[in-house]
Amino acid sequence: MAKARLKHSREGASEEPVNGKRSRVERSQTPESDQENTMTQTQSRSHNKTSVTRIRNRGDNASASEEPSIGIVERVELTDFMCHEHADVNLCHKVNFITGQNGSGKSAILTGLVIALGGKASATNRAPNLKEFIREGRTRAVVRVHLRNRGSEAYRPELFGDMIIIERQINATGGTVSQFKVRNASTGEIVSRKKEDVVAITDHMAIQVDNPINILSQDAAREFLASTSPDKMYHFFLKGTQLFQLREDLEVVRQAITRSEASISRKKEVLPEMKAEKKRWEDHYQDMSQARDISTRMEQLSCQMAWAMVKEAESEVHTIDEGIDVFQKKMSKIDQKVDAEKEAIDAINQEAEELNDQAQGQLAQLEPLKDERRGPMEQLESTKATLRSFKQTENEINAEARNTRERIESLKRDITVERDRLVDKDSAGRERLRETIQDLEAEVTDQEAEISNLQEQQKTLEDRSLELRDSEKQLKQDVEKGRRQVERVKTGLQELTQQTSDQMSAFGRGVKDALMTIKKTQWSGMEPIGPIGKFIKLRDPKWSQVIETILNKPLNSFLVETHADRTKLDAIFRRCGCQSQIVVCKTELFDYSQGEPDKDYLTVLRALHISNEIVKRQLINLNRIEQIILVEQRSVGDKIMSSNNGGFPQNVSACYSVDGYSLGARGGGLSTQAIFLVRPSSRLGEDISQAIAREKQQLIEQNQKLKEAQKALNSMTQEVEALLGEHKRSGIAERKCRERINKANSEIQQARERLQSDEPAKIAALESELDSFSEQLESIQTQFRDHNAQQQAKESELRQIESDIALVDQKMAAIRDRADKVRRAADNKTSQCQTHSTNIDYWNTKRSTLEEKMSALQAKKMDAEARVSEVESEARVICEERVEVEHSPRKLDHLISKCKAQLEEIERSSNMSLAEVAEKAQKYINVYVTAKEELQSVIALVSALKTAHQQRLNKWTQFRDSMTVRTKLHFIKNLLQRGYTGKLEFDHTQCTLIPKVKTDQDVVSESVGRNPTDSQADKGSAYQRKDTRSLSGGEKSFTTICLLLSLWETMNCPVRALDEFDVFMDAANRKIAMSMMVASARTQRDTQFILITPQDMSVKPDADITILRLQPPRRSAAAA
Repeated sequence: MAKARLKHSREGASEEPVNGKRSRVERSQTPESDQENTMTQTQSRSHNKTSVTRIRNRGDNASASEEPSIGIVERVELTDFMCHEHADVNLCHKVNFITGQNGSGKSAILTGLVIALGGKASATNRAPNLKEFIREGRTRAVVRVHLRNRGSEAYRPELFGDMIIIERQINATGGTVSQFKVRNASTGEIVSRKKEDVVAITDHMAIQVDNPINILSQDAAREFLASTSPDKMYHFFLKGTQLFQLREDLEVVRQAITRSEASISRKKEVLPEMKAEKKRWEDHYQDMSQARDISTRMEQLSCQMAWAMVKEAESEVHTIDEGIDVFQKKMSKIDQKVDAEKEAIDAINQEAEELNDQAQGQLAQLEPLKDERRGPMEQLESTKATLRSFKQTENEINAEARNTRERIESLKRDITVERDRLVDKDSAGRERLRETIQDLEAEVTDQEAEISNLQEQQKTLEDRSLELRDSEKQLKQDVEKGRRQVERVKTGLQELTQQTSDQMSAFGRGVKDALMTIKKTQWSGMEPIGPIGKFIKLRDPKWSQVIETILNKPLNSFLVETHADRTKLDAIFRRCGCQSQIVVCKTELFDYSQGEPDKDYLTVLRALHISNEIVKRQLINLNRIEQIILVEQRSVGDKIMSSNNGGFPQNVSACYSVDGYSLGARGGGLSTQAIFLVRPSSRLGEDISQAIAREKQQLIEQNQKLKEAQKALNSMTQEVEALLGEHKRSGIAERKCRERINKANSEIQQARERLQSDEPAKIAALESELDSFSEQLESIQTQFRDHNAQQQAKESELRQIESDIALVDQKMAAIRDRADKVRRAADNKTSQCQTHSTNIDYWNTKRSTLEEKMSALQAKKMDAEARVSEVESEARVICEERVEVEHSPRKLDHLISKCKAQLEEIERSSNMSLAEVAEKAQKYINVYVTAKEELQSVIALVSALKTAHQQRLNKWTQFRDSMTVRTKLHFIKNLLQRGYTGKLEFDHTQCTLIPKVKTDQDVVSESVGRNPTDSQADKGSAYQRKDTRSLSGGEKSFTTICLLLSLWETMNCPVRALDEFDVFMDAANRKIAMSMMVASARTQRDTQFILITPQDMSVKPDADITILRLQPPRRSAAAA
């Protein structure tokens, strides 16, 4: 419905505007004071810009109204618009006369005002489209209008300020032909770019740019002024007062009411048939009451089933929450452990620092000992020098002894010669004595040699005994180790033999019973998978023991999908005594190929055939089997693990050799360590008979090794005992040899004494000399012994000094040992730090794994919550309100199936199923109810529309009559300005408007020629003869202006414009018309007039009257 602003007078009261918009109430106008009425010349911005001269007359006694506060056009700017390169026109708030020669661009200002305020190009009658308004040779035009926005009725002043600038840009090229910009004049900020805001502003200010009476363009003014047709005059009246648009809107409503009443009639005819059909199907449905009860029961069960699914989904969310709580607690414990490890590292570092300080303190004790050692070392050097001099003296004594011995030998030879001469004299007895002495001396020499040999033999025996004892100790350890190995092999053989009858026993006790119970149990997720080793087969049996060691506990593990299943399986394990680990895992089959190492490496994954993909992914997740490589030789593994610039190869986390050595692992670094190999079993799918045969062979080999070790130990023990007996016998032999030497020396002395008593004097002299030399030799020997004693004393002193030095060295060595021990303790602490750091890495890795698992759980929780929402939404579709679930989903499904069976039994006895009957009945019930409700709604709506239409039609009639009265009164008042009389004849039935006028000449003629006896009918005939067609051009134009002013005073708009209003008027009528317009403008406080004329002005400028003279713009040669 069109938006109209209607104002009329009824007993002095003003009608409120439609749609809650601001009304304009006529108020008494007060004169303005101190208005500037000086002539100003708008300066041209270039030599080709339009010149506008504004003339105002300044006078203190000028009558002016108080300036309006809203909707007044303060300024119009045109840039490259029509004939203007740039025009800047400042307007007065009341009356503005725009004059100038033809072609000066007067109408362009009015056209620009209409276009800037959102008017269409067709409404101006100046161009078919906006692009035609662009000045020739230019690509765009800009029109800008400044609107006043003050007072209590201002439009959103907090945003647009007290002056609004509306700018419209017209583009000759580009996608957008027209663009709006609405600015706050105070800040210059662009507030909006939407035409809707421009329309809202003009609507709020009641500016009607498309009203042909409100703003009359040149063509519209000519059409209005030249119009004599009553129906056109009436049409202008309706258009100008917006009654035409209101009538059109009311007609649209009336047509809609007519169509709705026709539709109501058609629906009323069909409704009884629909009611009868509905009744028939209701009866048919009632006949199946038993089925309906069953159906109701089934619906209730379906509701319970729907909400049971919701409850089950919520239970899964709760289980996931519990799992998340467990992970959070584990992560909290891990954080505590990491903090404890860090505290331990700090404590160990502090202890290591203290130990290093102790070591430094211990080493500091070496300095006084070094000083203490320095004195004995000097004595040692002095003693060694003395011993060197003793050595020289010894050499001299030895030389003298040698000479003496030579003389003794010479004397002995002489004695022998003498004795030979006396051979005849008792030579046999003496010879026997000599032979006895020689034999005894030889015996002494032999015994001494024997003692030396025995001593050497004892020393050799002692050394050999020590070696044998060490070997014996090692053999005892080997024997004990062999015994343990034999027992271990026997135990493994027993387990393998047991696995022959029960293969699951390889995975621990209770596994077989647990598997049987698992098969009988209902699970919320997938059935538990396990033990994991059941799904693994070796590709090469030689890797059996090392891979089984790597995957020891995981081989016995079971996999479940939900935490609820984990709890259920854990209870089964407790009942069966099963100790297997339970792992909650995802069933996602992710791609692991990106994490594998080079194809040249044999990984644990490549050495196994895993039949279950979930098991394979779980081992990859937990044990990284795709990144653990296997090698046959340790040297090859060492090279591989340092092949990447000293680091591990890409995607390799650990390496193991076939003989059970770890050759490096991430977190442990590059180190070779023996691992404890587990006992062989059939967990990796190896043939038990082969494993038993291998174990039996290994038992035989171990027994053989044990026997050999025991035999070697027995042999070694016997050898040790033999060595001990031989050492004992050697000691006894040495003692016997010493006894024989002592006895032989005694016999030699006795024989020499007997021999000496029987020799002659010469021999005695020789022997005396011999004795002298012997005594000398004895003296030399005594001297040597004394010298030797002194030397031994010095050597003893040397040994004492060396002992003292050794004692000091021992002290220093002890200090160094203590310092080294402290340092080793510090190094051990550092190693402990490394262990704690490794533990921290381990816990951090475990925490990351837990975080990943918790993230997966949280994602699963989100999916579960989404599932809850989805299931709940589906449940609410079935049953809006949540119901109490009495049974499990399985039980409910059974009950629903039972109800369905009963319904099918009932349906077999009928031509249609209960669902079909219910669907048909419900369909016809819904159709009837919907049709009835729609009919009642339409009837009520039509009734309300008819009431509203009649009310608005009555209101419209009241508005029309009010406007008619106001227009008539203002028309008569305006005619009196010229001395005319007349009236406006409205025929609202025929839609005609005929102005009746008496000119001043007619009045005079009538008063001269009137007879007092003339009837009232004759008086009325004078008005019939003087309609607008019988008036002269000036009189007709004046009459039309009076009508226009009458319509204007009836309308409500702050801006009124008229182009070339006086083209058909003579000077007298033009002067009076201008005075009337000025007077009318002054009586209306909130209205601004823009009047365009090409003629000279008879009105003088005043405080509220502005005359703008436009100079023709200069045109380019192309434009000319």
